[in-house]
Amino acid sequence: MTDALAARDAGSPRATPFVPFADQAMYLAHVAGGQHSIMQFLWRYRRPVDMAGLMRFRDNLANGRLARLMRPARLPFGRHQWASPPAPPPALPAAQAPIAVAALHEWIDAQVELPLDPVSGPGWHLTLQPLEDGSTVISLVVSHCIADGIAVLLATKEAALGERRASAYSPVGLVAELQQVAKDAPATLRALVRMARSMRKGPAARRGPAAPATVTDTDRTVVFPTVFMRISTAEWDATAKRHEANRFTFLTAMTAAFGAALGRVQGAEVSLLVPVNQREGLAAEGGNCVTLATLKVPVTEPRGPLRPLQRRLQETLVRSRREPDPMAELLPLVPFVPKRAFRAAGSMALGALSELPVTCSHLGNWPVEALRIDGTIADLFCFRGVDRGVTVRDIEARQGVASLIAAVIPDFLILNFVAYQPGRVTETRQLQVLVEDLLASYGLAGEPFDG
Repeated sequence: MTDALAARDAGSPRATPFVPFADQAMYLAHVAGGQHSIMQFLWRYRRPVDMAGLMRFRDNLANGRLARLMRPARLPFGRHQWASPPAPPPALPAAQAPIAVAALHEWIDAQVELPLDPVSGPGWHLTLQPLEDGSTVISLVVSHCIADGIAVLLATKEAALGERRASAYSPVGLVAELQQVAKDAPATLRALVRMARSMRKGPAARRGPAAPATVTDTDRTVVFPTVFMRISTAEWDATAKRHEANRFTFLTAMTAAFGAALGRVQGAEVSLLVPVNQREGLAAEGGNCVTLATLKVPVTEPRGPLRPLQRRLQETLVRSRREPDPMAELLPLVPFVPKRAFRAAGSMALGALSELPVTCSHLGNWPVEALRIDGTIADLFCFRGVDRGVTVRDIEARQGVASLIAAVIPDFLILNFVAYQPGRVTETRQLQVLVEDLLASYGLAGEPFDG
């Protein structure tokens, strides 16, 4: 990803308001399943923040890449559209009384539960909380329906630089929707042909997920346990070098070892899902521009020399960029899929549940400008991606979830471990112990965000 932002005319018209098929699928899956994927970004200052600077940042966000909601199509088989949100309130919510540092994680989890609606709004929240040690934490929670991690990265950088994007989205009439349906017709027909060919080949052999263990409080919703860590890049890179790997390959190995520690193993292998950025240029309007590459890692491999893993990882990433994504080729059918089908489709998008996949994602270098949300660089930074509205029954049926997402800031690698593994990790303190043991096994020690 380039660090330079393309110059743009603040008065120029925005690109087409029609939502990419991938974003429409994300929204429909959210509606069908009642589970909302969100991202949370956190900054911590070892002092009170400059409120005037933070308000400028908030106002710039409200006029940037995150300044949009989703308007459902009027036609039954139409494309959804981006729509401009209402103006944000004139002030940030009043800061509460300082809380103990020990209560910080509870506050972080509570921000995930704030009301979000990608159609009615708000699509994101910016909140802050002073701590008793004199520091201040700022939380940005964003609906995954309107942006992915790269889009938020760009949005925060632009907002911190004082950049605002183009004019509001123009409303789309019924005639324009009909014209778009006609324009999409060739891609829709190609997708139908591909689906028919796949069906003629017969259903792929797939082992269904094992029956979940009996649980209590099955209707209780959960916030996935999360551990935020940062490790110096010098220490991380030195450890990677000892294992004959580069920075990203070592992250991949760490993710596989994380999955193995959670028991997410099938056939002596850990199945990794690696998001690959498909965004074409910084002006791309899509909210979610990634495909998922799959990589199998034997459970013993992360502990030895990693050159073979590095070679396979590079081959996998190159192949995922060159070869058509079978799922992406079917996306033009999204407007025609019954809403009830999206709950099952969500599981398909994550790969076979029986393979217990673990997501490994690297957002690259986080621009230093995006750390200056009040005008000065934050002392600590972290982020995570989780689903909200998930019940114990849901997560048991999925046989748990696990991901390791990373980004680089000056001098540090930021690590975000998320996991809910029935019978092994269901609380943050359990995940904390597992992560500390995992890092220690490589001779590493992380600094927690909420410590």
